[in-house]
Amino acid sequence: MHIVVLSGYNVMIVAEGVMRSLSFLPRRMAAAAARAAIGVFVLAAGAGIASIRAGLMAGLALVARATGRTYDVIRALLLVGVVMLMHNPLLLAYDPGFQLSFVATLGLILGAPIFARALSFVRSGFLRELLASTLAAQVAVLPLLLYQTGLFSLVSLPANVLVLPFVPLAMALSAGAGLAGMLVPAVAPVLGIPAHLLLMLIIAIAEISAALPLSSVSVPQFPFAIVVLAYTALAYAVWRESKKKAAPQGAANLPA
Repeated sequence: MHIVVLSGYNVMIVAEGVMRSLSFLPRRMAAAAARAAIGVFVLAAGAGIASIRAGLMAGLALVARATGRTYDVIRALLLVGVVMLMHNPLLLAYDPGFQLSFVATLGLILGAPIFARALSFVRSGFLRELLASTLAAQVAVLPLLLYQTGLFSLVSLPANVLVLPFVPLAMALSAGAGLAGMLVPAVAPVLGIPAHLLLMLIIAIAEISAALPLSSVSVPQFPFAIVVLAYTALAYAVWRESKKKAAPQGAANLPA
């Protein structure tokens, strides 16, 4: 689901495309156009909680780029989370979309570099990044998913790894078909065939994976106390890894 839900990845593809196409304009004007495009994109996608979170974070990134300031992604995530909760505090307790989007994003930010280092034996940089980001997101949302659904998927990792490489191409082909539909409606159905076939492939991978025997395991009870303990353990593991990473740098700065 995290692949088909509008996320920061999709939003930034749109923002980057607008910025590059308007590179002849002053940076602030191009960034303003990109922010407007993001707003339209989020509204066209239904303005779900996850897409609003992604849109706000992308907007902050564009403001930082236009003004020459440093963009700290964790601070941006926390700021957006606080703003959304100030608007609707019930999101924190009653909206799984907000909870999973926030936790998955935090997991990607903090966990993907850790998994990438652990997967250093994978020679392909593309495959290593794919595995690291997928593992980081899956591990981050697992305690919350078990609490909310009671289901543990045994096929999510391979299914995600198979599908993710097709996502940028599917977005490009779909955007091309949509643009053709606005300019030359008569040829749009033909130009939409490649995107349709690729999207059918993505759906088929998901359906076939879900239909495999023992594709998921039901967990009878997963108390919220265990969720708290699980995230405490994950936070501690991330803290330890950050200390281990900083230790060699600190040692290198010591006088001989």
